[in-house]
Formats: sequence, structure tokens, C-alpha cells
Amino acid sequence: MKHLKPVNNKAHTLTKAVADDQVEEVVAMQSIAGCTATTDPGWEIDAFGGVTSLCQPMESDLYGCADPCWWPAQVPDTMNTYPDWNENAASTLDNWRNLGTVFPADKD
Repeated sequence: MKHLKPVNNKAHTLTKAVADDQVEEVVAMQSIAGCTATTDPGWEIDAFGGVTSLCQPMESDLYGCADPCWWPAQVPDTMNTYPDWNENAASTLDNWRNLGTVFPADKD
């Protein structure tokens, strides 16, 4: 790879380390980091294959909620495909009766 030219400080440091034969001193991370490595099975369904008794009692869910990656990547925190559903309720506290109900359109 002699055709590559270092353009920043990190690249210059790496090039110098290779030239000085010090590459072995660089050690990769020894542990996996990030939310994609979190495995927390069991929260998806309850003992009966449903979702009605998840997190009950509340203490049973403390382990799943205590790690830094609360939800796996495939579960969105918020998803709203109807951006104007609350246009008649400026304050949810005062205008909760005006909140729209969203139903899928009929396939006629």
C-alpha cells in the first residue's frame, strides 16, 4: 500500500508505527461495545406466548431496563405515520378529547 498518502495526524502516527515496526503495540478492543451486542432474551413474550404480563411484577423487568441499551435496534422509540393526528389538540392535557383516532383506510 505504498500508493496511499497519510493526510491526518492519526494516519501519520500509523505510518510512523509501521515504519518503526511498532504495529504490535496497538491492541484491539477486548470487549464488544455498542447496543447491537446486547442480548436480553425473554422480554418479547411472556410465559404463555403473549405480551399481557410482561414487566409484571415491575421488578422482573429491572434487568432488561438497567443496561445502557434499553431497546434493541429493531424496536423504534417513536413511530408516527400520521403527523397531523393531534392538530386539534394543542395541549393534550386540556384538549385530549380532540385527539384524532387513526384507522387504516379501507381497501375498496
